[in-house]
Amino acid sequence: MLTYEQEGEISFFTPKGANREGGRREVKEMASEWANATTTAVTDSLTRVVSYLPNLIGAILVLLIGIVVAWALKTVVLRVLGYVQIKPLTDTIGLDKVFKSKVNYLDLIGDLVQWIVVIVFLIPALEILSLTQVNEVLQGVVAYIPNVVAAVFIVMIGAIVADLVAKVVQGAVETIGARTAAALADVARYSIIVFVVIAALSQLGIASFMLNTLFTGFVALVAIAGGLAFGLGGQDSAKDLLTRLRKNLPR
Repeated sequence: MLTYEQEGEISFFTPKGANREGGRREVKEMASEWANATTTAVTDSLTRVVSYLPNLIGAILVLLIGIVVAWALKTVVLRVLGYVQIKPLTDTIGLDKVFKSKVNYLDLIGDLVQWIVVIVFLIPALEILSLTQVNEVLQGVVAYIPNVVAAVFIVMIGAIVADLVAKVVQGAVETIGARTAAALADVARYSIIVFVVIAALSQLGIASFMLNTLFTGFVALVAIAGGLAFGLGGQDSAKDLLTRLRKNLPR
């Protein structure tokens, strides 16, 4: 028979063993839950990556095709421009004299064509990747490119016209013996350049209202400055002309 103490001892140790078993069971359950959560997270991540791989591969292929097409178009454009001999044309119109810099216009045009084509192909590539915000920015850039090209042509043509007009004004003023031929030529040149810059900025859509105000004020300033310069520089010529008229008048 068990004594009271033995019975008490048995009743004391039995619950303790049960607690140990319960604790081990809880630890196993917790570890199992953590393992399941980790496995689920890793599986979901791998599933997303695998499902996104076709889009990534498609975007890379589109971009690679765009790079190849851009390179091919650049090569074609350079050959066509070399065939039509655009370099002698720029020398004839005086583009190198106006823009006094060692710029290879053929390479510049070729690079411009290449980057435009790359950006055009980059838009569908980003659309495949579902990068909507970046795609919208690039679409805005592509839509703005024609304005930039038009502004560049306005500046180039305006600079050429300004140089030609300055030479004509200087030659015309020198024929009448005025001492301000160079000054009037500079006034004509920079007046046209300012007009051209304002037109280019207007083409780009930059501060249209402010540009109109500046244009009006500059026209008035040029008119006043030109009148003063011509008047002060042509005093002697006007005096000689009036003297000749008086001598030729019948008495």
